[in-house]
This record gives sequence, C-alpha cells and structure tokens, in this order.
Amino acid sequence: MTLTKRPNTPESLSPDDRMEAIARGVEARFEERTGYSKKINQETVDIARAMGVPGREIEKWMNRRTELIASEEARIKEIKARLDGPGVKSYA
Repeated sequence: MTLTKRPNTPESLSPDDRMEAIARGVEARFEERTGYSKKINQETVDIARAMGVPGREIEKWMNRRTELIASEEARIKEIKARLDGPGVKSYA
C-alpha cells in the first residue's frame, strides 16, 4: 500500500514553510499579548512629529503600516488554518 500526502496538510509543507509557520505563530501570540505593533507605531509617530515630519506624510506611513499589519495577520491566520488539521498537535 502506498500512502499519498493530502494537499494543504502540515506534511505537504516544505521544512522552510513549516518553520515560517511556527515563527508566525509565535509572533502572533506575542502580538496578541503585548500590542507590540501598536507600541511601535505610536513611538514612530511621536518621534516623526518631534522631528517635524509633516502630518500628511505621517498619515500616509500609518496607512501603509496598517495595511501591512493586516496583510501579515491574514497570512498568519492562513498558516494556522493550514496547520489545524487532524493529527496536528495544538499549542494554544
């Protein structure tokens, strides 16, 4: 009997993808507990204002940063969903 791997199972991921998934999960847990990105954003804005960066430039940066964070959060959720399968140990 030959076993075939199902697509989108943890076994079908490359070692690099598996490590990336682990790292993203750790990042997500840290983020959930600390609000790290919010702290970074606020400090960045405060420093930029103190340096005289125009408000419209700060706003543009914040918009790009918000989109980036949302994209990263979606990617983390996607990776977690791929790893939530039968026989996968949960570390929640």
